[in-house]
Amino acid sequence: MEKNNHPIDDIKVIKSIMEQSTRFLSLSGLSGISAGIIAIAGALAAKFIINGPVINAANIIQNVTLPELPGKTFSLLLADAAAVLVLAISSALFFSWRKARKKGSRIWTPVTARLFLNLSIPLVAGGLFIILTLGRMEGSIVAASTLIFYGLSLVNAAKFTLGEIFGLGILEIATGLLCLILPGYAFALWVFGFGILHIAYGTFMYFKYKG
Repeated sequence: MEKNNHPIDDIKVIKSIMEQSTRFLSLSGLSGISAGIIAIAGALAAKFIINGPVINAANIIQNVTLPELPGKTFSLLLADAAAVLVLAISSALFFSWRKARKKGSRIWTPVTARLFLNLSIPLVAGGLFIILTLGRMEGSIVAASTLIFYGLSLVNAAKFTLGEIFGLGILEIATGLLCLILPGYAFALWVFGFGILHIAYGTFMYFKYKG
């Protein structure tokens, strides 16, 4: 009977098994890239809906209060936001499912359930906060709120998935706070937070984790 002369390899295997039982490791970098692209497209669509094809779009949402917009414009913005949300979630689920299938693992486990629970609580709270205060907040504060609550949801869920999610959450929160400091650049900062940061994060994760 051969003895195992590679205790370090055994430790690595044990560590990998423990991580798989406590953390969701099938999150794909392509999910971040696709979410970023979808967010940028949605932001450009919202810019066009509110302000038309203007060149200088940095501050278009600074003083916009959504319920004061014309009914058709408000409805189009809601449809745009819903489309971005559905497409971003769908792409994240698809690429994560594809990565899990390649690894021969299941995408839905008790760990996945805990991940979504911890992700959803700040997101739902933030969504309700924004809906209930739409008539009392300017567009720049709405943009900041979406970034801050989203960042908090990532920080809250990071312990159940890849550690880099925590860093992305901190950056999202910082970007949201910057929106409050520089309301004239709220649109650009929103695009940076939900678009550029996601694409940069997704690209980094894709090459680091090979998928």
